[in-house]
Order: sequence, then C-alpha cells, then structure tokens
Amino acid sequence: MSTKVDRINGAYGQLRISGLTVNPTPEDLEIALDRLETMMAEFEGRNIGVGYNFEDQPDPNSLTHVRREFWQMIDTNLAIRLVPDFNKEVSPVLFNQASQSLSNASARVAASLVREVNYPWRQPRGSGNTLRRNRWQKFYRSGEEAPTSSDTNVIYLGDTNDYIENYTAYLDSGETIDSYTITADPGLTIVSDSSTDNEISYRVKAESATETGGFQQIKIIVVTSTGRQQTRLINFSLIDPDTVGDNA
Repeated sequence: MSTKVDRINGAYGQLRISGLTVNPTPEDLEIALDRLETMMAEFEGRNIGVGYNFEDQPDPNSLTHVRREFWQMIDTNLAIRLVPDFNKEVSPVLFNQASQSLSNASARVAASLVREVNYPWRQPRGSGNTLRRNRWQKFYRSGEEAPTSSDTNVIYLGDTNDYIENYTAYLDSGETIDSYTITADPGLTIVSDSSTDNEISYRVKAESATETGGFQQIKIIVVTSTGRQQTRLINFSLIDPDTVGDNA
C-alpha cells in the first residue's frame, strides 16, 4: 500500500528527473502534503474520484487508499504544483506526463461509472425469455440504478473487494468509534469487517443483481464513545462481467 509521504517522495523524484538538485526541507514536505490534499480534493470535485483518504489533519504516514494505477497521475501532477517553490519551470516532458496520466485517470474513472441503459418498461420480453419468479411478466421492468457518481462503488458479480469508511471528519477531538453494525442488501455479502478508533474496514462479495437491478447498498451505523450515532449508506453498482464488451 502507498502512504501519502510515498506519493510526495514520488513527486520530488519526478522533479529530480526534471533537473531539481535541491533536497526538500521538512517545511517543504509539510507544504507538499497540504498541496497533495488540495489537489486530490480538486480532482474529487471534478468527479475524478480515486478513493483518496482525506483527513482533517493530514498525516504523511497515512495510507492514500489509491490503487497503483493512479500513482503516476498523483506524482506528476503534484510535482508540477511544487515546481514554482524552487523557482523552476515545468519541463515539457513532465508537463506531458502529468497531462496524459490525468487524462488516463479521468477516462478510467468515467468508464467505471458508465452503465448500460435499461430496456424500456413497455418493451416485450419475447416468448423465449421468461422471468422465473413471475412467469406472467410480459415486459421488461425498469430496474433501479445506482447514482452515477465517483462515490458509487462499482463491483463485478462474483468479485470480492475490500473497502474502508473513514470517520475522522465526523469524530470530535478525543472521540472514537465505540461500536457499529453493518448490513448489506441481498445482492451483497459482508465477508468480514473490523474497526479501529476512526475507521471501519469491510470485505464485500458481489453475489447477484436483483430483479430491481444492480443498485445495492451497505448500511453502517456507528455509535461513538460520547454516545453520538451516525448512519451511512454506501452505494454499489453490480455489473455482470459477461455483458461487458458484448457487442452482439
């Protein structure tokens, strides 16, 4: 896993490749951490959500929760934002790498949010298609779909993935998670779950899409050490991998 300081060092590594010879001071690293948080928040606002771990009080040793495929995007774009601090100009090579990696990240996130359009609710299913739970249904149902947002988790049927809910922004100073409950809609199975003072980690398996479509949710109810309670609903879009790339 990658920490925030790993990505900051990666950005300075890009600057050294571009000709920077000055070693960053502790103050430079602190500024870089703030720039990293601001940059990722900006990307999130542009719907380029890559699962970054935002913190009210950023810790350089905290995990980013960002997959490796997006590390180059973070390193190169952060490097561009650090160049002016050293009175340097952005090299054409670094600029092109940052631009291309950001474009690729945007395309990957956008592709994960694309979903197939449901059949019109008045379109006949045809004599060769039956809904086994209701043999008299002659038309396609309009399935409920997950919101098209970077906050919606996309998961393929049969896959098992890990997720983390961070409560740092919600918890008051000195407050911790005391207890929690986690439940899932029928199409999802909670394989395992655990908690720390400020996070809940859980593993989910996508079992099946229901008759109402691939929109499923997980509900987490947290009770804090001071007795406060918060409910979160996490959206999941379940996709059948057999339909991906099927142009027939």
